[in-house]
This record gives sequence, C-alpha cells and structure tokens, in this order.
Amino acid sequence: MATTYMVNNVLVSCLMFFVMIGSSNAKPADIKAICGKAKNPSFCTNYMKSNPKISGADIKTLATITLGSAQTSASIALTKIQSLATKETNPALKKGYTSCVEQYKNTISSLDEANTSLTSGDGPGLNIKVSAAMEGYTTCQDGLSNVKADPSIVKDTGDFQNVCGIILVISNMM
Repeated sequence: MATTYMVNNVLVSCLMFFVMIGSSNAKPADIKAICGKAKNPSFCTNYMKSNPKISGADIKTLATITLGSAQTSASIALTKIQSLATKETNPALKKGYTSCVEQYKNTISSLDEANTSLTSGDGPGLNIKVSAAMEGYTTCQDGLSNVKADPSIVKDTGDFQNVCGIILVISNMM
C-alpha cells in the first residue's frame, strides 16, 4: 500500500513538472504588434486594455478570448435583430431584418467552425472562418442600407468587425 502511495506521488509530481514546463513555454502575446497590424489600432488597444484576462495571455489564449467575445457579440446581435424583425410593421424594414437574421445565423455558424479551427491550432482555417463570419455582417448591413434601420445595429456591426479583425491578425501569427 505504501508503494502504491509513493508511485502515485511520483506520477503526480512528474505530471505537475510537465504541466509547468509546458506552461512556461507559452509566451505572452505581443499586444503592440497585434494592434499595430489591426484594421483599427486604437479600437484594438482599447479592447485589449479593457479585458484583464488578456494581460500576459499567450497567442492561443488571446485568440480564444477574442473569438469568445465575437461569438457573444454575434449572439446578442442575433437576439436583438430577431426582436426587431418580429415587431417591425414596415414591410421593407421587416424584410431587411429578416434577411439579417439569416446572415447572423450564418455568422454564428462560421464562428463555431472558427472555434473548431482554433482548438486544433489551424490558424489559416481560423482566418477563413472568421472572414466568412465578417461577410455575414457586411451582407446584413448592405441589406439595411436603403431603409431606416435601428442605428445601434450599425455600431454593433462596427465593433464586431473590429474584434474579428483582431482575430484575423492573431490567426496570421499562429
């Protein structure tokens, strides 16, 4: 029984050693370099400073946090747009919102696929899927450009595009 206890202690110690070695090899992401390459550097810098989890995060963790933010943003926007589509009485605006609902669903699907690419360490796949997600938002905005849509949708889209732009920069560094 004492031998089993000692073997377990040795195994746990070895496991902890390898976990610590693996963790120490993960270098913090270069936020300055990432934001310098972002489409909107000031947004990027403010975004990075606003989330305490980002400080000291390695590149994959940073990508995970940022992608999670994009997914949350897309889900909130979908809920908002669905509500607007349901309540809208103007046929042209209702049609635009309904089209956006489909685009947002496609966006969320693309972000889910991006998450799969990220999990497997596939930077180019992450880039392709996030680019596809961004296209859904752009298509939605194009569909609403000729009607008087809720102005908060435009702001939400700009923020989403900026967060996705950060992910694209990160994906090119993976």
